[in-house]
Amino acid sequence: MRDSMNFFSDVPGIFHFRLFGFWHIVLTITMLLAMVLIYKYQEALRKWKYHDKAFRYIVAGIMFTNMAIYYGQKILDGTWSYKEHLPLHFCFISGYLFMYALVTNHKSMFKFVYFFSFAGPLPAILLPDLTCGPDRFIFWQFFFSHHFFLTASIYVLYVLEWKITYLEAFKAFIAANIMFALVFGLNQVIGSNYIMTTRLPAHIMKLFPFLSYINIPILWLELAGVAACFIAFIPLFFLYRSKESSKDSSILHQIS
Repeated sequence: MRDSMNFFSDVPGIFHFRLFGFWHIVLTITMLLAMVLIYKYQEALRKWKYHDKAFRYIVAGIMFTNMAIYYGQKILDGTWSYKEHLPLHFCFISGYLFMYALVTNHKSMFKFVYFFSFAGPLPAILLPDLTCGPDRFIFWQFFFSHHFFLTASIYVLYVLEWKITYLEAFKAFIAANIMFALVFGLNQVIGSNYIMTTRLPAHIMKLFPFLSYINIPILWLELAGVAACFIAFIPLFFLYRSKESSKDSSILHQIS
């Protein structure tokens, strides 16, 4: 029982997670490698009989189970707080919308959730507020709600071919700002800091102390979101380029 409770502890055990340390690099490289493999073998993956519906339900099930365990153990050990543990962080909101899109085959929703999968998880992936390694559940919760989520989004883009255009980024930007406004209002009422609309995390302020000179969290959130959306254009660029190459090859084959 004690070992089980230690597994759910937020105190580092044998393994430690440090910014740009071993486990940070391992998770990042694993995610990037998975994305490259998805891009390279997208046609082969489409031929896999479980590539669509089964994949969608399995991914949604994994992500939901991950969050259920995360919140469930906090309720059981009495550490759950409505000011900190409602599913209102941007990554978590985006993750639930992604699960819904997968289970319901809601392709229109994915058009903006795709950009959310970058705007939410990517800043956390690059600058994580994590100290525990793989011998703690929080490490895996972080992995599934960020790295796994973003990788699954790339799979949906390339393998399931749920179409997205660059213009969807503007719709995502509007939807994200509506979400920010609603959560900001809630933060003012209950004294919480969901989506960091009230203040930036302490570890970010420590890393970038100059942010304190312009202490406007929403400004930095907007800039981070815009930057993440531009990064989200990169997979779209490769997708369109590969489709153009396939089209050109088909035309040349017909001519010959």
